[in-house]
Amino acid sequence: MRGLAPALSGVSALDTHRLMGRGISAFALLLLLQAAGSIISQTPQVADWWNILFLWLFLALVAAFTGASVKGIGLVRIADALAILVLAGLALWPLAVPYTAPEGFGTPWLWAMINVGAAWCAYGAGTRVGCAYTLVIGAVFSTVRTTRQGGAASSLVALEDALFATVLGLIICVTIGILRRAAARADAAAENAIGRYGEAAAATALSNERLRLDGLLHDSVMTALLTAAHAGSAEERHASARLAGSALKRLEEQGTVSEAAPATLTEIAARIRFTVDSAPEHPVVTVACVSPEDLLLPTAAVRAIFEASTEAVKNAVRHSGATRCDVRLAGHHCAGQTRVSVSIKDNGTGFDPALVSDRRLGIKVCILGRMQAADGSAVIHSGHRVGTEVRLEWQGDTA
Repeated sequence: MRGLAPALSGVSALDTHRLMGRGISAFALLLLLQAAGSIISQTPQVADWWNILFLWLFLALVAAFTGASVKGIGLVRIADALAILVLAGLALWPLAVPYTAPEGFGTPWLWAMINVGAAWCAYGAGTRVGCAYTLVIGAVFSTVRTTRQGGAASSLVALEDALFATVLGLIICVTIGILRRAAARADAAAENAIGRYGEAAAATALSNERLRLDGLLHDSVMTALLTAAHAGSAEERHASARLAGSALKRLEEQGTVSEAAPATLTEIAARIRFTVDSAPEHPVVTVACVSPEDLLLPTAAVRAIFEASTEAVKNAVRHSGATRCDVRLAGHHCAGQTRVSVSIKDNGTGFDPALVSDRRLGIKVCILGRMQAADGSAVIHSGHRVGTEVRLEWQGDTA
């Protein structure tokens, strides 16, 4: 019988298994308490061999099942043995009780355990076997009930008692099956959710890696190619070769260089100032920062804010025709989290963001994409002859 029992796996299935074991134990003890009077009055009239097998061994196994239900271990084998004892004990009852038993001997006390026997069978062997067991033991009880040793009931009374016990037993078996199936579905749903979370995390990591590579291609490789395409003199070609070598080196190091370490917003402002000040082109770039000294940002935020800010400044230098570009960084603590806002504003000619081609990676990847990869956001406000402002926002836990 045990081999037909459903395999247990998952937290919900194991918890349901333990809880059902404890419930069946309480059910069995309650029925034994109700049958205590019949047990005491009938035991002296029953053969010793039957009492040893189907009374004392039965009580010992009930005690063992009750104890095992506390830890939820070893319940299936005991449940199988108890179900067999109930069925066999009831079937052998007419052989254990003498035909000369008193007329008021009554119904065998073991009939009170029919329903808990069905529960033990369904618990140990599965719902289908439990339902079949219930039908068989109902038929056996109906037959035994009509014998003198079983109470000499009429066929109609015996059938009514057997039907009542059978219907209740089937309800118990089906309920056990429903609980097990619900627990299995809960475990399957939990495993599916964990799997989907893992897939989403892997996809996010891959997307972030692609964004970094796209940004690298835009910043280094495309710049090298454009410079080489416009190189006329030997000096320009030599400079293009050096730039191409630097780009190839960055590509080679892409998979090995670790991400930037956590840094304060003040440090990020200093890095931006150093980077943009090193370029001789106009416009004049100013960098200002207002932030607590202990406001430490995690690695992803440091990289995204720095790279998106410097890209916005480069765009202003290359394309806007501006004479001035102001970078303002602000950070503060709010409700246990860190909030950072960055504004890069120039006084150039401006443009219509809706008309920018998707193939232009400077905005899509190097600004918008980098901030989104770090769980931040970027918004671009611009118009013809009104200049351009890039606003970066990030909120999260400190490093």
